[in-house]
Amino acid sequence: MIFKLFKPDNHLTKDTMIFPSGMSRSGTTLLATVLDSHSQVSLGYELIPPKLPAPMQLKRIVEECLILCNNDMDKCGAELRSTGRKDVGLFVIRAFRAGLSSEDLVAILNELKAEGLKDISSFPQRLEVAWRIAKRKKEKEGTPVYGFKLNSPSVDEAFHLFPNGYFIYILRDPRDVVASHIKRGFDRTVREICAAWVNYIKSFEKFNTAHPDRSLIIRYEDLVSKPDKTINEIFEKLPLELEPQVFRFYDSKASVHKGGHPNSENLKKDFFTSSIGRGGSELTREVTAEIDKLCKEKMDKYFYE
Repeated sequence: MIFKLFKPDNHLTKDTMIFPSGMSRSGTTLLATVLDSHSQVSLGYELIPPKLPAPMQLKRIVEECLILCNNDMDKCGAELRSTGRKDVGLFVIRAFRAGLSSEDLVAILNELKAEGLKDISSFPQRLEVAWRIAKRKKEKEGTPVYGFKLNSPSVDEAFHLFPNGYFIYILRDPRDVVASHIKRGFDRTVREICAAWVNYIKSFEKFNTAHPDRSLIIRYEDLVSKPDKTINEIFEKLPLELEPQVFRFYDSKASVHKGGHPNSENLKKDFFTSSIGRGGSELTREVTAEIDKLCKEKMDKYFYE
């Protein structure tokens, strides 16, 4: 079934979905891995693509690269990234990490092409691409519930497209978020990171107030230091029975353990707390003072002293 975008009364699907939500470097991948370890759940990870060319052009680029790389998706993604097609290469690599074959990816591009899209640039268009990849992954794994990471504050737009979605927001100390962004080489100033941190939690708080039955806010620090309590809270919100294997996410069916995800090594370990407070040791006093000033209201509210 082909869905047309930009009809405000249309949903992409009414399937039951889960969206681990939050700002980058806040523990969204860990949260997604815990949930993806459940026998009834199939989760994608970073599936929302950057802006991409029109599906027809995108399909041509991908197919030509796949021929060049002997149908090796991982190699194709790396080749595209190294030859100036960074966004397209990232799109291919992320589809590969989700367990899709080259045939799966081409089929999805054919579906998008049939819609007559001129490009893939708006947030709803990019969400649809992520949904199609996650749906294909779910069909291959045979689970009733699926989803993908929502690293965006636009939770209302996502909820409109996925009205049976559950949104679990993970919040992390902004000092540790800044330290992690700097270590990873992200091209953002401290002020920009703090503005995003505040904007994300404000947007989700508003959504959580309007839809408390569909959303939950947790802290990264609680997930890693009190996993039993925090994971029980998560599954009290979800329409799923808690299974013991989610506590063994580091040795589970979760697809993050395949396909070379950049965080895969850390996700082979049990919960650890050594990343809590890293900002205190890695940032200067001037930077931490700036963060405290810019994020003070929400830091106080969520007990980040």
